[in-house]
Amino acid sequence: MTGTPDVAQLLANAQALADNPAAEVSEIEAMVVETVSAFEARLQHHFARGPFFVKLRGKLAASGHADLAQTVYTYYLAANVLKHGGGKSLRELEKIEPAPFTLQDEEGKALIDVTADGFLGGLVEALEAAHHRLVQ
Repeated sequence: MTGTPDVAQLLANAQALADNPAAEVSEIEAMVVETVSAFEARLQHHFARGPFFVKLRGKLAASGHADLAQTVYTYYLAANVLKHGGGKSLRELEKIEPAPFTLQDEEGKALIDVTADGFLGGLVEALEAAHHRLVQ
C-alpha cells in the first residue's frame, strides 16, 4: 500500500466500487466498514474526545442539517452492524420507521443487504455532504 488516502480519495475509491456492477457482496461490505472507519479517523480531529459520529450528528443537526445528520448516523449504525453483527446498532436501526436499509435475517448473510437500494453509493453521498459541511 502506498499511503493513506485523503477523504476525497477515500470516497472516490468507495464510489468506484459502488459503480461496479460486478462487485462482490464481500467487497462491498468490506468497503463500507473501511470507508466509515477511515472517514472517522481522518476527521476525528474536528471534535474533542468522544464518539465521532454522535458528535458529527449533533454538529450537523445544530447547523440546520438534521436530515443529513440522521442519514450519516444511520450509515454509521449499519457499518457497525456489518462489522460486529447484531447488538445495539442493529436494535437502533430496527426502531427507525421506515427502515433506512434492507435488513435481512438469513443464515450466512450479513444483517444489512449492501446490494439493495444503492447502499454504498448512498453512503458515499452522505459522507461527501457531511465532509463538505464539516470543513467549510
